[in-house]
Amino acid sequence: MILSLLGLCPLFCMAQKVSLYVGNNLVEIPVQQTQSELKPGWKIVDIQMKPKRTCYLWGGQSKQITDDQRPIFIIEPGEGETLADYAFIKLKKRRQYRQLTQTVLVNNPYLRIDLNHFNIKTEGEKGFQVQPKEVMEKGEYILVNLLQKPIGELGDYNVYPIQIP
Repeated sequence: MILSLLGLCPLFCMAQKVSLYVGNNLVEIPVQQTQSELKPGWKIVDIQMKPKRTCYLWGGQSKQITDDQRPIFIIEPGEGETLADYAFIKLKKRRQYRQLTQTVLVNNPYLRIDLNHFNIKTEGEKGFQVQPKEVMEKGEYILVNLLQKPIGELGDYNVYPIQIP
C-alpha cells in the first residue's frame, strides 16, 4: 500500500498551477487536454498522400474569460520547469472547436513569457505574477508549457485555455 502511494508521488509533485485575476478575485484555470484527430490522406492514381493530424480543443469558446486585455496571471511552474518554458498560443476559432494552427507546439506562432513582453514579479514561495506589457489581441488563447511531452499515441497536450474579450 505504501509503495503504491510512493509510486504516485511524482505525479503529484509535477503539478503546476495557473490562476487569473478576474476583477479582484483570483480564479484557478483548470488544465484541459487537447484532442487530436488523424485524417487519412488521399490516394491519387498510385500516389498515397500523408495523413494529416489536427489538434483542437472542443467547445466554441473557453470557459475562462478575462475582463481585461492585459490580464494578470499567477503561474506556479512544476518541478524542473521554469517560467521561460511557458508561452501563449493564439487558436483559430471554428464553430464548435478551437484549433492549433500547427500540431507541434513550437511550430505555432507563440508569445513566450519573458521580460521583453511581460512584467514579472515573484508571488509566494514558487509562483510568479505575470502581466503582458502590451494589450493582447482579442481571441482564444492557450497558456502552455512548450517543453512538455505529448500525451498518448496521437500526441495531445495539457493546456490552460482563456479568452481575451
